[in-house]
Amino acid sequence: MAPTGEQAAVTQAGPAPVVVWDLGNVLIPWDRHGAMLAATGDHEHATRLAAEVFTLEVNELLDRGSPLPQIREVVEGASPGHGWVVDAYVEHFRESLGPQMQGSADLLGRLVDIGHRCVGLSNWGTTTFEGIPEAYPALQRLEGILISGEVGVTKPDERIFRHAQQRFGFEPSQAVFIDDSEANVKGASACGWDAIHFVDATDLEAELISRDLLTAT
Repeated sequence: MAPTGEQAAVTQAGPAPVVVWDLGNVLIPWDRHGAMLAATGDHEHATRLAAEVFTLEVNELLDRGSPLPQIREVVEGASPGHGWVVDAYVEHFRESLGPQMQGSADLLGRLVDIGHRCVGLSNWGTTTFEGIPEAYPALQRLEGILISGEVGVTKPDERIFRHAQQRFGFEPSQAVFIDDSEANVKGASACGWDAIHFVDATDLEAELISRDLLTAT
């Protein structure tokens, strides 16, 4: 019997594609302000801490798997008396996350249901990742997840994309990468991956349809 509907999308020539998903703000909403608010109970204070103390640069240290004492030292050097913010963020990390982004989760489910391999590749520290896959059904549909804290390097560094290729066994030409960060998209493209800048689920669906990975509904 000939394949019908979306099942037909998986029947194509050449090596099978592997869809590589970023997690934060693609499948799971993330905003470090939420953790700061849970720690302080004050919106204005939380906003200031997120902007001036627990910055994206500090968060990247956590994502790389740097030891917490080292991160505290960095924060103390830049903002004396604020080393506690690192521990507060880790303690209240779950409050930085929202419910899974259902539109993206539905697209992931459709891809998996028709036989496409889907894996995760995220800038995420091991300290805060424990229990996350179990908390989000969408992540349980991924074949596997590689987080930056495991390998000590973050996107858009070329090395993490190569780590993903080795971990999951695919060539650059097979990768279809989805990320909300333009820098990460450019980094993946430089490695020979087909990269999609995530804006929203509607746009992503159109991108996947244009690549014959899904069919229009």
